[in-house]
Amino acid sequence: MAGLQCPKLLWHSVNTPDQFPTTTPQTQAIFDQGHEVGALAKMLFPGGLEIGEGIIHRKAVVQRTQDVLAFRKPLFEAALEHNGGYARADILNPVGTDEWEIVEVKSSTDVKEVFLEDIAFQHFVFSGAGLKIRACFILHVDNTYVRSGDIDPSRLLTRVDVTAEAVARSATVSGRLNQMLKVAALERSPIQKIGPHCDAPYSCPLHDQCWSFLPDGNVLELYRGKKKGFDLLDRCCIFIHGLHSLITLECQPLLPSG
Repeated sequence: MAGLQCPKLLWHSVNTPDQFPTTTPQTQAIFDQGHEVGALAKMLFPGGLEIGEGIIHRKAVVQRTQDVLAFRKPLFEAALEHNGGYARADILNPVGTDEWEIVEVKSSTDVKEVFLEDIAFQHFVFSGAGLKIRACFILHVDNTYVRSGDIDPSRLLTRVDVTAEAVARSATVSGRLNQMLKVAALERSPIQKIGPHCDAPYSCPLHDQCWSFLPDGNVLELYRGKKKGFDLLDRCCIFIHGLHSLITLECQPLLPSG
């Protein structure tokens, strides 16, 4: 998912994760909210098994998953590997005699594009690792639900079938993944210009580092003009000099973010 957003973010995620800034209180609050929704979602799958809890190493989580697949119980945070890809499913639910459903839990109130890419990658890894995947679902918050007393997870959360989208996108994962593995194996971080991808679909943890070359009064400070600002940066225009209603632009060579 990092590789889809930015090759530089991908490289640092693999090679220098310790250099990422610490989680802000705002980001931690979002994570905590997601964990609360995840705990409510697990209540919809009684008898489920926690797979990754207390396990640090990736290989150990994969081995634990393989050890319990035969139990045919809902698995929480199950993980498998395939073709260089590693995926963990929020919920891997057994159906029929030998098939599974992938259920991705989100605290969002709708299905976003990034969720489809995420679950498509999971489909690629889990099916490639030998599982028969019958269906893929996004389980997200229903914003029409009105709480009365204790939270009812079956009413708070709504399940959306995204199997067709997951299967279609899964077919493109292998080629993109192979390219990302090449990027991750580079000796140095690739050079990447800043752009709208720095905040889409999420604000990048390297954002402040990559944008640090910008001085005060730069073109990205144009009011409601971020797209225009990036267009101006591409033309090597950095500074805004304003006088009342008159705005002039000063151009100078722009070094890409490295």
